[in-house]
Amino acid sequence: MTQPPEASSTSLFQVFAHADDDLYFVNPDLYRVLAAGHRVTSVYLTAGEADGRNVDTRDPLRDQAPVDFAGYMEARQNGLCAAYATMVLGDREAPWTREPVELVPGVAAERFYLEQAPHVQLFFLGLRMADTAHGFPADGPQARLTSLWDGRAARQPTLLAAGSALHQPQELGREDVVAALTQLLSYARPTLLWTMDPDPLHESYDEGRGITSSDHADHTATAQFAREALRRHLRAGSRPPLTEHFTGYGNKNWPSNLSERSHALKKSLIDVYAGADGHPCAHRHCGDLQLGDGADIRRYGWSTRSRYPQGTQWLHRQGDGRLAAYTVLGDQAAVWTETEAGGGHFEGPLLLPGGDLLPCLAVAPDRTGGVHLVGLRRVQGPEGRADVDVVRMWRQGHTGSVLPWESLGNPDEATGDWRRCREAGVPAAVVDPAGHLHVFVRNFSVGVSMRRETPEGLTAWEVLGGRWMQDSLTAVARSTGRIDMYATNRTGGVRWRQEAVYGPFKLEDQLVTGVPESWRPASGLTPVQVGRNRVALFYREEDSGAVMRHRQRPNGTWEQRVDRLSDDGGTGAVAAARLLTPERDLLVVARRDERSRPAVTVLPTDGRTTAPPDWEHHEIVMTGAPAVAADAHGRAVVAVFGTDGRLHWTRQDTSWPDPGFGPWHAA
Repeated sequence: MTQPPEASSTSLFQVFAHADDDLYFVNPDLYRVLAAGHRVTSVYLTAGEADGRNVDTRDPLRDQAPVDFAGYMEARQNGLCAAYATMVLGDREAPWTREPVELVPGVAAERFYLEQAPHVQLFFLGLRMADTAHGFPADGPQARLTSLWDGRAARQPTLLAAGSALHQPQELGREDVVAALTQLLSYARPTLLWTMDPDPLHESYDEGRGITSSDHADHTATAQFAREALRRHLRAGSRPPLTEHFTGYGNKNWPSNLSERSHALKKSLIDVYAGADGHPCAHRHCGDLQLGDGADIRRYGWSTRSRYPQGTQWLHRQGDGRLAAYTVLGDQAAVWTETEAGGGHFEGPLLLPGGDLLPCLAVAPDRTGGVHLVGLRRVQGPEGRADVDVVRMWRQGHTGSVLPWESLGNPDEATGDWRRCREAGVPAAVVDPAGHLHVFVRNFSVGVSMRRETPEGLTAWEVLGGRWMQDSLTAVARSTGRIDMYATNRTGGVRWRQEAVYGPFKLEDQLVTGVPESWRPASGLTPVQVGRNRVALFYREEDSGAVMRHRQRPNGTWEQRVDRLSDDGGTGAVAAARLLTPERDLLVVARRDERSRPAVTVLPTDGRTTAPPDWEHHEIVMTGAPAVAADAHGRAVVAVFGTDGRLHWTRQDTSWPDPGFGPWHAA
């Protein structure tokens, strides 16, 4: 395959099961990347033919409609092309070139690219979702894509769309699919890889019937195909991309995190795909009519949520005074480091030893200036088995030397059931005054488990309790030496706190009472100590994505009012840090705004907010969540990761009392 013209240094590579997965579960993030003119390569594994009836599922007469699998596949492709053309060019009828492409010997796909924007390409492999002749339904434990992944099916047939440029169907094995994706990764050279959740949360569990997943089986299998292709891509020495796994149907279980504007944008593009935008159809097979105008009914489309949400504590000042930024690139931990303490630029990335990491990393500084890195390691086994364990690495603050990754096990390891263990949540980590590491993880029961060091060694996993916790834990050490761990569930915020240094943890499952309905966070809580016995919590409001601040009184109770700090939306955790010197006492707050840009504001620590403050925005398309830290001179540094795979940062100006920031830089 020849390379398309380079649109920019950013290259997004996506792998999905069905032709609408990115519209439902990734947008508006995808729209922001396309609107910026970046290169996008999207791959769809299945034909998405379902029952072959392209009729609104609410139509009482749809069972009488003729079955046309090839026609329905064609309709979904046409709808997706219309949606992409709308996002890129604002013209749903913009022309596409459609051609067969041999990815590896014996494996062909159909490639579509926009003639006016050839850096936007869609690839369809066309694996059949169902094979009723052999007893495989489109969904459930016998779904064909899942069976292909775990080895129960040796090969899977493909389907040709009604207008396909391919000449004949194929039968593909697992190795064919992985090899094809690996070749496409080499072709796209991505800085960013997006796919679905490889280990979704369960919807229900019964000892007799087992685990019922919250997501479509095709989504889960697709994510695992994508991860295996990424592993091979990386082992060949290719540049590691930032990776993100998006939550699928499980979004419906949590507070919605999109603003009305962002949700309206998402719905308008799904309506284009479904032919429900009122535009006359110019094709014989027009859009996914099964959806009709009912895209809004499907609550899982009300959010865009990462399975492994990035926290805000990944920017750390080392013992030598230099700042270091950490994340996972590909499947390895990576670090960028300041060239000099309190100035200069960041150099990196330096990839740390060890692989197979999922894209989440907790950063816990210790009292020596070193840092504990805590993540999730996922190792694929035979017959679809996946072993997920919590791992840690210690990095020395002056020399940068590291100890090898050490397994901390899994909060559900005592069950002996790898299916439960694979649902482990994103770790939070903190070090107590004695230098002992504490690790908190969401468990299979959707509560919280903890493992910690003591003078006698590591404890076993302790179950701390909690119900229906969102995967957004934040652990902090207060100036008193006690540790607090904050989290959110379906209805509000909770806290586990130590009443004594080194003591047990007590759950406060009604952290805040008497507060209006805005106290239903759609993100994790970011705590900042703003007094000897006071904390301010920053979070996203449900249904708006607005940044909210809730403050604690000196007596430990919480104010009955909540400060609204932004008018627009956005997703991801809110970063905040206090800058306290003899001359100043400020809070620096950073977020990802509704256009996926970094936005920064500076507030007086004890000042009340009657109106949203002014925010400084920058035209970087970012991913994940920002981080804030003070450099060796006490100036705030705000850092983000861009979709170009690079670290971007800005530093507070030296002038005072002006607390503004200088230009943004990229490593």
